[in-house]
Amino acid sequence: MLLISRLLRAAVSLWVIVTLVFVALRATGDPVLAIFNPDDTTQAALDAYREQWGYTGTILQQYLTYVNNIFHGALGMSNMSNRDALAVVLERLPATLLLVGCSAVIMIVIGVPAGALAAIDNGGRLDRTIMALSTVGFALPNFVLGLALILLLSVNLHILPSNGYGSFENLIMPVLTIGLSKAAIFTRFVRSAVLDALRLTCVTSARARGLSEFRIFTHHVIPNAMLPLVTITPLLVGSMIAAGSVVESVFGWPGVGRLIVDSVAQRDLAVLQVIIMMVAFLMIATNLIVDLTYAKLDPRTALAHNQ
Repeated sequence: MLLISRLLRAAVSLWVIVTLVFVALRATGDPVLAIFNPDDTTQAALDAYREQWGYTGTILQQYLTYVNNIFHGALGMSNMSNRDALAVVLERLPATLLLVGCSAVIMIVIGVPAGALAAIDNGGRLDRTIMALSTVGFALPNFVLGLALILLLSVNLHILPSNGYGSFENLIMPVLTIGLSKAAIFTRFVRSAVLDALRLTCVTSARARGLSEFRIFTHHVIPNAMLPLVTITPLLVGSMIAAGSVVESVFGWPGVGRLIVDSVAQRDLAVLQVIIMMVAFLMIATNLIVDLTYAKLDPRTALAHNQ
């Protein structure tokens, strides 16, 4: 019953997002007039483009046609390349998945030990140093960090290429830019979760029984600190896609983030709709998995739902 209700809620959420995005994009004006100058293009040509890209009729008629096409697997044509919009997005998807996946690894590898050490040394010099560095990383915009890495590693030291795609060297700076930024945020969440776990009664009881600090940390602190981290980690990973819009443009990375920027500039609504739909589906599916995982890690949440 819990799974069915969550699936229904996920389906409704996705439908609402698709509808709002469809209406919002078309409320900004006629995309054909934004692409072509009506003084230099005949009315017949403009009408032909509207017919080809599905911009004829009222917004309601366009929406009903769009929904019908979705159920038939047709997500529209890209006006940038005159190709299927889904195919255009899928071409860019592997580059973004590689970037986000490697950035998530950097975030976890740095954030978990840094946050745990800061919590253990709560109020100490190490804690203050880690929190100061995380504040700098959190406040520093992605494009500033990216440009700083380019100036240091490409312009001055000539170690890495400043842009491009296809080699491990091209991947390093974009991954560091996103990974370090998100690691700064993740460190704070890890520190907070570990501090809350250290204050639990079970930890106090374990110390009273004479257990070693290592055993207390591995058997009591880590399992209890995992619960909030399971919730926040997918959200941070999802936000990396938004960060990729800037980072991919800075480093010339041919991913979905850069495609978003190009699609907005060219008013390619079909591609934008596909991207937003895919991101929404990914986030909704991730939240569903997190909810189910959370119920397994903490059965009390499942019991509360059933009651």
